[in-house]
Amino acid sequence: MRGRGNGQRHHHRAALTGTLWLDIILALILGLVIWRVSIAVIRMLATPPPEIDPADIVIVDQDYKCSVCGAEVTMKAVNPAQDKAPRHCREEMDPVWRPTWPQP
Repeated sequence: MRGRGNGQRHHHRAALTGTLWLDIILALILGLVIWRVSIAVIRMLATPPPEIDPADIVIVDQDYKCSVCGAEVTMKAVNPAQDKAPRHCREEMDPVWRPTWPQP
């Protein structure tokens, strides 16, 4: 025998708040909040970063090497506002000194 008389206290399809109208209003509010947050995140991700002024770029010739995997990179131009070394394998790369030979 099934039903509330057989040890079940609540109906398994009972409303969340007890009334259907409050459940509908709660679902609409929750849906609106999720929609607004989703749109804000999409707009934030779709906005390009600000342009770098070409006058701020400094010409350099610096080599870096990844201490984890050994990948190497040569920086030809750098923004002095960002004084950190480039990152690779989630670690900052180590600067490599290479002697420069005089040009004949």
